[in-house]
Amino acid sequence: MAFRFKTSGTMSRGALVAASVAILLLAGCGKKNAEHPVGQVIAHVGQDEVTLQELENEFRLANVPADKRDDGVTKRALMEIVTRKAVARQAVAAKIDREPTIQLDLLRDKEQMLARSLMQRRLSGLVAGVGQSDLDQYITAHPTQFAKRVVFLTDQIEIPPQALTAELGAATKDAKSLAQVDQALTGLKIAFRRSTGALDSASLPPQVLQQLQSKNSDDVFFVRTGGGGVFFKITETQNKPLTGADANNLARQLIGKEKAETLSQQVSADALKSATYEGNYAKIMSDAAKDGSKDASPKDASKDAAPAGAPAK
Repeated sequence: MAFRFKTSGTMSRGALVAASVAILLLAGCGKKNAEHPVGQVIAHVGQDEVTLQELENEFRLANVPADKRDDGVTKRALMEIVTRKAVARQAVAAKIDREPTIQLDLLRDKEQMLARSLMQRRLSGLVAGVGQSDLDQYITAHPTQFAKRVVFLTDQIEIPPQALTAELGAATKDAKSLAQVDQALTGLKIAFRRSTGALDSASLPPQVLQQLQSKNSDDVFFVRTGGGGVFFKITETQNKPLTGADANNLARQLIGKEKAETLSQQVSADALKSATYEGNYAKIMSDAAKDGSKDASPKDASKDAAPAGAPAK
């Protein structure tokens, strides 16, 4: 099974918040209201009811198909719902739902859920309009991802995040082989792991692909990753064109990603235009607009490939 219903252990603050949401929306302080889900009641938790629709929704969120919902799976799902409702009621009785930070969390969760659902519906409509001619046009316009797709096989050295220091950068900046990188790491007493890998031009940023295609035979590259960094050297380049159904599937995914980014940018721009700010925040946002800032949310830095020595930056 690719899912798990948790029924024991310590509940996190986020779980308690989610549980509080369930109680506040479904049962208030123990009294039925207009927001209580309508449907066949299959269980009671104190004064709260569990409906068949809630159970079906639990299966939906856990991606449990209808043919896998046997008695054991149903039992675990009901245990999850019952536990959540019971603990949420305790949280409400303890007046946790009245704490300012919890109320802000509940508001944020509600806004995020509504916004995400609306964006998904809008995006579904946009993607549904993508036809074969759109796929063909996209495939032709992106040859390195399809007709001229290549796979770079690599020999690599993986290092932990704490090893990304200026000292390491200085020690590896002139490395012409992974053996020299190995020697530098050993000298600095940095733990590392040797392995092999593959880089697909269909998923590489254009600037990274350009660097790899223009490489010299002795180039050693470095790329930062979420778990640290990787030194690598290309050992073989294989031509692997992507055609037919595989090409159509990838093109549809990439078109969907582009449409999602465009939609997100447009929605954000419209929202910013509709907003007004008070006091010093008006100046902050005005200055941000002058600087060309289009998105106030944090984003991950790009993890471009670079010649060895990048840790020094």
